[in-house]
Amino acid sequence: MIALSRNSLPLGAWGATILAVVGSLLLLEIVFFLVRMVIHRAPSVRLFTMLGRSKRALRALVVSVAGAECVRFVDPQLRANLQEAANIAIIFSFAWLVLIASGILVDLIEGRFDISASDNRRARKVHTQLQVMRRVASVVIVLVAGLAVLTSFSQGRSIAASILASAGVLGLVVGIAGQTTIGNLIAGIQIAFSDALRINDVVVVNGDWGTIEEITLTYVVVAIWDERRLVLPVSYFVTTPFENWTRTNSQILGTVMLYCDYTVPVDDVRRELLDFVGSSPLWDGRAASLQVVEATEHTVQLRAMVSAASSGKAWDLRCAVREHLVAYLRDHQPSALPRTRLEMPPVGPSTDAAEDR
Repeated sequence: MIALSRNSLPLGAWGATILAVVGSLLLLEIVFFLVRMVIHRAPSVRLFTMLGRSKRALRALVVSVAGAECVRFVDPQLRANLQEAANIAIIFSFAWLVLIASGILVDLIEGRFDISASDNRRARKVHTQLQVMRRVASVVIVLVAGLAVLTSFSQGRSIAASILASAGVLGLVVGIAGQTTIGNLIAGIQIAFSDALRINDVVVVNGDWGTIEEITLTYVVVAIWDERRLVLPVSYFVTTPFENWTRTNSQILGTVMLYCDYTVPVDDVRRELLDFVGSSPLWDGRAASLQVVEATEHTVQLRAMVSAASSGKAWDLRCAVREHLVAYLRDHQPSALPRTRLEMPPVGPSTDAAEDR
């Protein structure tokens, strides 16, 4: 900060203010330049990002502080109003810097947990909790900054006192009017820290299969497999049952149902299944079996069960197994395909005599 005195202001009060602001910005730019020189010697994309994101907030804070220091040289009639304006600018710029710093801290922590790894359950949990904590911290910082602004001038202090005096009635009104919103806020925090739902979890909601794309304090975005987006309130996942295919891990079992004739050679079909999945890169080697699970008056039902490392691979493997077994039955076991039988009564002499009479 550039120090100024009354005897060193040949340009007048406004000239001194401009000089202090420009000098402070120049000093800040020199600091930025030195930091960039250090970063260039040890390149880091993360440090460049942090520096770029914090530049504007730091400039705003430096200008606000420099302006507040120069207010004392302004005409006494304007000094009080300008001092309040400078204090408000300092509070907001500092809150802005704290918001950016919290975001950078969250990004640094998230960078240590790779969500694209094959076993990313812990990483998805950390990312989900950090996103919720970031939003909660942002709300708290904004509320604290607003309260600090109100208490920075006399009129604001009276408004804050009135709000605190009527806090009971106001809280009751807000609670009744915003019951759904408050419920969603509490549900969002509950979901984040109960580990019931995480970013990139594979879920089935209302019959739609998709992945959790975003979790906020009030709503959850589900990316459906056909590129639609299903937006649901957070409270839905607290009050309504849903399927979570990656609750404990990403491994999953998939089934394929086949309807065949009673003459189907089950052992041959089982061997064909094992040979096929054994050569498939989609199979993770955990489970592969074929069983007769139902027998009706017309067909038997075969269930082929296979395992995969993720739900996406399981879907592709199920489709591949279904196509292969259908082609195998068609080409090598055509008699095993479902058929409708019609039994004709035998024709004999007694039947012909009865018809003649």
